[in-house]
Amino acid sequence: MSTQQQEGAVPDFLRMDTPGGPESTNPHSSGQWYGWPSKEMNPVNLPDDEGRVKRVRTPVMDLEGLITPTELHYVVQHFDIPEVVPADKWTLSIDGEVKFPFTLNYEELRRFPGRTVRTVMECSGSDATYFEYSKGEGSKPSRTQERMILSASEWTGTPLVSVLEHAGLTDKALYIRAEGWDEGLPGTAAPGTEPFFYDKGLPREKALHPDTILAWAQNGQLLEHLHGAPVRLLVPGWSGNWSIKWIRRLQVMDHMPDCWYHYNFYYFADSADSTEKELITTIGVKSMVTHPNDDTESLPKGTHVVRGYAWSGAGKITQVEVSVDGGETWHATRLEEPQDQWMWVRWSYLWDANKNGKYCVMSRATDAAGRVQSREPRYNNMRKNFSAIVGYDITIS
Repeated sequence: MSTQQQEGAVPDFLRMDTPGGPESTNPHSSGQWYGWPSKEMNPVNLPDDEGRVKRVRTPVMDLEGLITPTELHYVVQHFDIPEVVPADKWTLSIDGEVKFPFTLNYEELRRFPGRTVRTVMECSGSDATYFEYSKGEGSKPSRTQERMILSASEWTGTPLVSVLEHAGLTDKALYIRAEGWDEGLPGTAAPGTEPFFYDKGLPREKALHPDTILAWAQNGQLLEHLHGAPVRLLVPGWSGNWSIKWIRRLQVMDHMPDCWYHYNFYYFADSADSTEKELITTIGVKSMVTHPNDDTESLPKGTHVVRGYAWSGAGKITQVEVSVDGGETWHATRLEEPQDQWMWVRWSYLWDANKNGKYCVMSRATDAAGRVQSREPRYNNMRKNFSAIVGYDITIS
C-alpha cells in the first residue's frame, strides 16, 4: 500500500481545503437536530381567504434526491378545493360505454391488485415566465427564488385498467372522461356557462396503460386532502392537469368529450382563434442545472461539480450534456442510478474551471424516444409546457 493510500488521500476536488470544495459547515442548517442536521427547504404556500394552504410551489433547486417530500410537493387546482370526503363515504361510479355499469367504494377499490408508480409530475404552466425571456423580453426568472410547479413522488393505487375491465368496455369505448369533486367556473368562460366539475377525457390507450392508476397513497402514506384524497387519478408522463384529484366518476365514451380544459386552456396554438389547436399531453424532454444554482454569479477557480435533473414524458433519459460556453461545445455527463421510466434522473459533471473569465452554463437532455431538448421553446399563446434550454452566466475568478 502506498503512502498516499495509507494516509487516506482523496482526490483534490474532494478536499476541504480545495477552492470550491465541500464546506465543513452547512450554512443552511436549521440548528435543530433530529438525528442528523439538515438544511431548511421551504415551499411557497399560497393560502385562500381563510388562511388555508391552497397552492404550493416546490423548492426544486434545493432537493437532494429523486422523491419530493409530500409537504413540498406542488399543489395546483383550477377551482375551489372541495370539502373533505371521508374514505368510508367515498364512491366512484363507472358508466357509459361499459357492459356492467357499477359503483365501488374505497375498500372495494383496494381489493384489486395494487401498483406503485414513481413519476415526475409537472404543471403545464411551470417555467411559463421563460417564454418572455426567450424572446428578449424582461429579466431572467429565478427558479431558486420563485420555486417551481414541478415535483416527483411515489404513488400507490389500483391500475385504472383493472376497474375498466371489471366494467367491461364495449367496442365503442374510445375515451374515458374522468371527473373530480372540484367544481367551479373558469374566469374566461363564455357568458352563460354553468359551473361544472373539473374533467378531462383520457384516450383509451393511455387509460389502459398499467401505470395509469387510481392512487390512494403518496410516498408511503395515505393521500392528504390537498393532494386529492381519498383517491385521485395518476397519469404518468402527461402534464399534471390530467391527474385529476378527488375523483368521483369515470364516464366511458365513444368520442372525445367536450371538456372545457382541453381546447380552451391546455393546447398548442398561436392564438385562441386558431383552427389547428393541438391538445397538450406528453411532458417535453427537459433538464436543468441545480448546482450551481441559477442565482450563483461567481465561483473561485477550481474543480466544481455541476449537477441537476433531467426528465421526459416520452421515455427514459438516455443522455445529458453540459456546456459551459453557451452551447458552443457540449460534454457528456454521468447519469446516476436509478433511471425509472417516468422519473427524472440525476446527472453530474466535473467542471475543471481553472481559467478566469465569464462562462454560460447550460444542460441538454435526450430521451429514449429520440427527442433532444431544444434551444428554442415551442411557443404557444397559452404559455404552456416550456422545455427549452436555459443558460446561466457565471464568472470564474
